[in-house]
Amino acid sequence: MDLSQRAGALERLGQLERVRTGRLDPLLVAVFAVAVSAAGASRPSLWFDEAATISAATRSVPELWRLLGNIDAVHGLYYLVMHGWFAVFPVTEFWTRFSSCLAVGFAAAGVVVLAKQFSTRSVAVCAGVMFAILPRITWAGIEGRSYALSASAAVWLTVLLVAALRRDRPALWPLYSLCLVLATLLNLFAVLMVLAHAVVVGVLSTTRATVRRWAVSASVAVLIVAPFLLFCQTQIAQVRWISPPSAGTLVDIALEQYFDHSVAFAVVAALTGALALRRRPFDTGNRHLAVIAVAWMVLPTMVLLGYSIVSEPIYYPRYLSYTAPAMALMLGVCIVAVGRERDRITAMVAVFAVAATPNYLFAQRGPYAKEGMDYSQVADVITAHTAPGDCLIMDNTTNWAPGPIRPLTAARPAAYEKLVDPGRGLRAAERNRLWDAHLGIWGVADQVRKCTELWTVSQRDSTVPERQSGEALDPGPRLRRAPAYQVPSRLGFHIVERWQFNFAQVTKSTR
Repeated sequence: MDLSQRAGALERLGQLERVRTGRLDPLLVAVFAVAVSAAGASRPSLWFDEAATISAATRSVPELWRLLGNIDAVHGLYYLVMHGWFAVFPVTEFWTRFSSCLAVGFAAAGVVVLAKQFSTRSVAVCAGVMFAILPRITWAGIEGRSYALSASAAVWLTVLLVAALRRDRPALWPLYSLCLVLATLLNLFAVLMVLAHAVVVGVLSTTRATVRRWAVSASVAVLIVAPFLLFCQTQIAQVRWISPPSAGTLVDIALEQYFDHSVAFAVVAALTGALALRRRPFDTGNRHLAVIAVAWMVLPTMVLLGYSIVSEPIYYPRYLSYTAPAMALMLGVCIVAVGRERDRITAMVAVFAVAATPNYLFAQRGPYAKEGMDYSQVADVITAHTAPGDCLIMDNTTNWAPGPIRPLTAARPAAYEKLVDPGRGLRAAERNRLWDAHLGIWGVADQVRKCTELWTVSQRDSTVPERQSGEALDPGPRLRRAPAYQVPSRLGFHIVERWQFNFAQVTKSTR
């Protein structure tokens, strides 16, 4: 055996030893990540995007398929997954989000497994823990959307690629193509993982044949999803609310893309990275891992920014959640490089955890954490205080964003089933849209006349008390000018109770 063969054998032996050492690490880190995400998952109100998930995923598969022809094709596979989830679990705040908690755990395990392919157990476990507490991930872990699941798909797709490159077994390459297709169907922008994977191939490949196999596998996957990508382009009007890139976009990348506005966490991360660069050069494994992590973060971001500049704005920080595992890998490498010893590494991770805590507790897990929305609080009032046969009036003149008001009833549909809703038009599934149609109250006045107790959901009014009861309450300036109040008032209804939240107010009226 010559020196090169001996060196190769020793490297493979070292890789095998890294994998064998701490076999339970991925599982333990996964359990920790699930626990971190699940804590307080039921506290924030459901909001517009989660209402869309519930609306789409709770309809039949044929109805879902028809819906995707009109809107949200980019979320189609996720809606199908959640359709199966809701067949088992109830539509509540916790269970809607717990699927994302589990996805975070699966992704954290993947981060550990991936890091062990290149580096030490310390780096792998540290990266997995950092992934679990990364603000973007603790946000995604309680979001009833595909962000956490797409991050999991991206990291395990990369694990599969590393295995295919090192083992070069023929069966792994078609599996890689299939998984890349599925990841893209889960998150349209995950197709850009091909760019990061080109760097992985450049780092790990030893023969041209291996490079060709990857190139063919990746090309086949891209060709398969090309019609899907083109079809999604026809629905791009859904994201016309995204602003074009500006100087503020750089702040979004630095502060929001991975740190979800946690300034303290971002500062600690920047200082750790700066200190790591001042240390002696990384060894080969850590250097390779760092190069892959940087490519994983930078290349997809640059493509979305470039497209947003030359064509249409599509860059939005949360859309790149699938690159968050790369940030965790980079932080794991840097923390171990700076700390070196176990006690110091543990102390540094603790500093990151403390830095993340204010954002975690107050911004992400407050009652109105989801864009200020209060869908759940309204549903709680309706559930607790209404009786079967009571009437519901939705004030469609509210100007909160995202709107309109009808998605509020889609978030917790069971809360409204016992009520008579005169203003509810054609059902969402029947009209092939996410939301029910809304009928103007002037046209349904005869139905309102038959009601005895009326529950009106309108916009918050800061000029009247948040909680109030009485024989005939002042409607306040906001309700007074709304048809949702004017029509019932002319029919003899008067307000007897009021609840106000962050965006909404709920009033009970009798006559």
